[in-house]
Parts: sequence; structure tokens; C-alpha cells
Amino acid sequence: MSTEIEKAFNVIKKEMVDDDPGVPGSYAHSWHCIIAMMCYDAIRDADMVDAVFNDDIHSVANDAASRFMKLCFDVETKG
Repeated sequence: MSTEIEKAFNVIKKEMVDDDPGVPGSYAHSWHCIIAMMCYDAIRDADMVDAVFNDDIHSVANDAASRFMKLCFDVETKG
């Protein structure tokens, strides 16, 4: 990773940590929601599941977003 990208990434990570990532409406939570909705939409668009499992899709999408946020920014977020 280039030095400039690493610096930018660290700035974003610090802002997420400083803004209380577990609280709805925080900077990290907004990223979480965007990622979760992309996962949700992708699962729904793939017609892999029946509409009956809508709540399960939501849970899976939020879990995927939480995993991404932890891996990428080392912050804990929940859906």
C-alpha cells in the first residue's frame, strides 16, 4: 500500500473510532448500513432466496457488513 493511501486509510479509521462506531448514525455505522444494503440487494437480486426469508437476508447482510468493518477499520458495528 502506498504511503499516501495508508495515511488516508488511517485518517478514515481514526474518524470512525472517534465517532463511537457502535452508535446508530455514527460515521462507521453509516458505512456499515451502506455495505449491508449492498449485500442485501445483491442477495435479493440473485433470486437465491424466497421472500419469506427476508429477515434472514437482513441478518446475513448486517453480519457481512460487520465483518467488513472489523477487518477493514477494526471497529465494531452492528445493524
